[in-house]
Amino acid sequence: MKHGSVPQRQEYDLDGAAEYLGCSTGDILYYLDKGLLRLSVSTEHSPDFVSVPFEKLSAAVQQLLQSLYNPDGIDLSRIKLDQDSLDAGGAVSSLYLTHHQRNKIKDTVHQLGEPIWLFQDFAGEQITIWHEDSLRGFWLYEEGVWILLTTLTKEELDRFSGPLATREEELKPAYAVPPKKPNEQSWVIVKYANEFYWEFGEFPQPKAFGKYLEVHAKKEGFCIRSEEQMRSPDAELSERDKYDFNGYGMSERSLGRALRAYRIEDESTK
Repeated sequence: MKHGSVPQRQEYDLDGAAEYLGCSTGDILYYLDKGLLRLSVSTEHSPDFVSVPFEKLSAAVQQLLQSLYNPDGIDLSRIKLDQDSLDAGGAVSSLYLTHHQRNKIKDTVHQLGEPIWLFQDFAGEQITIWHEDSLRGFWLYEEGVWILLTTLTKEELDRFSGPLATREEELKPAYAVPPKKPNEQSWVIVKYANEFYWEFGEFPQPKAFGKYLEVHAKKEGFCIRSEEQMRSPDAELSERDKYDFNGYGMSERSLGRALRAYRIEDESTK
């Protein structure tokens, strides 16, 4: 009896990914450590999840999601989304983790794992997942050398093509601190500007970069002052205090000047 061909797998574990790419498992781990491959979390067992792009959320909900710190399931379920926003969402089969998130999960000491509630889609856009109007997330932790509940998707492995030297070229720094007396904020700006460039493949603009810093650089003491804080007569703040680098203020305009000044001008980044 003749049978049809077996459908090709769409998700792979460490061994399967190595076999698919024709390399060793050590190579796969190396590519993950370098940020050349992204892990994903499948929503196959949660078909009712609705994916909503982060940028489609209201400013208040965006700020709330960015301000969360080590939430539990109850904290997430209390965050609600209006029906219009849910209707604007859609289904998504895979949620991708950033390189920064993978490192955070690997470093976590939380018994229940590291909570992740902001993800990427395949194209690299930030997305959120909701169920019955409540925010949802995953608690992920590493066991052995693998983060449980994660896979490498076929589309991600197919995206990863070409010789290693070509892929590593993507991680060439696009920003560098000034050679003379770099200060604390210049190190922070350069560190995360390079991560933004590697993650999205484009140079950050001040406003988008400020939001990226607010998500990723809290541990460096970065924050964005709210409009209410900026207008407070007691605070005596000016435009240059909008972005706070651990006590050193910068305006959006001065942040833009810093990004231009720290950018490495060569043939690969022009």
